[in-house]
Amino acid sequence: MNTYVSPWIGAILEIKSSGITDVGLKREGNEDSYSIEDSLGLYIVADGMGGHLAGEIASKISVEMINKVFRKWIDKDAGDKEIFGQPDSSLSRKGNFILGGIRLANRVIYELALEKEEYHGMGTTVVVLLVTPSLVIAANVGDSRIYMVRDGEIERLSRDHSIVAEQVEMGMMTKEEAENSPLRHVLTRNLGSSEEVDPEIFEIEPANNDRFILCSDGLTDLVTDTELLNMSENEPDPGALCSNLIDIVLKRGAHDNATIISVDLTDIHKPKNGIFKNLGFFIEDMIISVKRNIKKIIH
Repeated sequence: MNTYVSPWIGAILEIKSSGITDVGLKREGNEDSYSIEDSLGLYIVADGMGGHLAGEIASKISVEMINKVFRKWIDKDAGDKEIFGQPDSSLSRKGNFILGGIRLANRVIYELALEKEEYHGMGTTVVVLLVTPSLVIAANVGDSRIYMVRDGEIERLSRDHSIVAEQVEMGMMTKEEAENSPLRHVLTRNLGSSEEVDPEIFEIEPANNDRFILCSDGLTDLVTDTELLNMSENEPDPGALCSNLIDIVLKRGAHDNATIISVDLTDIHKPKNGIFKNLGFFIEDMIISVKRNIKKIIH
């Protein structure tokens, strides 16, 4: 358990988290990687692809790179010019840190695949969750997923980047047809297949008792959204939930690696109503800017 205290707006957030990964019953190795960083409020799941060792390397690179650069940019109060790639003006500062980290991980994997023959064609999906007292950021590339369970309902905070998902969106295929399609795992986006990547990023306000579930498709191939909601509602402990979900996957054949992280939010204390509540992010950015200018003057 970790208690997060914001230095900018005096908010407090208590986090309970747990994660688990399992090779499954059909695969020789585990190409999934995951990371839990309660001190940052940062959680990542990646599902690698590309054959012997390559998928495992791609997923590990994505997790390690995103963690490393996010921590670096937070510690440095990084400005737009220090973030990898062109910032998105519609996102918060931390949202751009996540965006830049995913883009940088993609570039590293892409270039490594070009340089080494044994890594040709390697890639990975990735889902990233950042939780703070005032903002939750969810980002993804590929078909690993992030779910939010709130007030008895479950909602996806990620968007599948696959051929069948796009056909469902366009009305060319039903959800039932997509679930049985031989193309359901053919991705339209992943880290490593091209020099540039365009992640999906959603920013929402957190609420007390929110639960977020990050997972690879080794879970979602065998457990429906409704089942995921029911099991989440019946198990308050995040560690037990992850273990119970893996047990279900194994009982149903576990044809792929499966990785799950559960993140529970409680005791969110925000500023009192008024101008400071509405201007929290403006104040944060303003103070960061002042600190950066002071550092320049000192040095």
